Amino acid sequence: MHVRRHRLGMHAATILALSALATGCGRMVAIKYEATNPWKGQGAVTVVPFRYEAAEDHRVSPREVETNRAANTELYLSQEIGAFFTEAFRRELAHSGYRIEESSPRTVSGAITRFFVDWLEDERFFELHAVYTVGSVAENGFAWECSSIQRGPNALAQDSVLIRRGTADCMQRFIRAAQDAHVL
Repeated sequence: MHVRRHRLGMHAATILALSALATGCGRMVAIKYEATNPWKGQGAVTVVPFRYEAAEDHRVSPREVETNRAANTELYLSQEIGAFFTEAFRRELAHSGYRIEESSPRTVSGAITRFFVDWLEDERFFELHAVYTVGSVAENGFAWECSSIQRGPNALAQDSVLIRRGTADCMQRFIRAAQDAHVL
């Protein structure tokens, strides 16, 4: 009986969220992330899920992109932003040649401190700020911050393009910086 109530509660929450989106309060974006970085590496890495600070601070929901408060609509990813970012990062590392393992002594974790989309009359832009931390049993660790701003024409389809480009930009620059510092 308890499981049935839980499922009904989950279905009700899903229906409520979808109805809010359908009434013009928000828009859902699905992003298919493809790793593209040119850097090559090797070895095992554990990727700890990235934290989405705006959701942790209860400014937005875990799937909600930060937007201008004056905007008449909200923008949501089809998955939680921390999960999207973590999976995209795992793909970038695997594309480079790293093995993603659950218990490697070398870990990468971090936080998304800004994940923001805004649209003006003639353009859209996406702003990303992320903090990466590489830890190792043998080393003190390495921290690196990234900011990326991507701009494009003011069209609904641009949101996913700009988010994908900004995410790839920060991840590729982090991988290069971590390799240059000999921690990745």
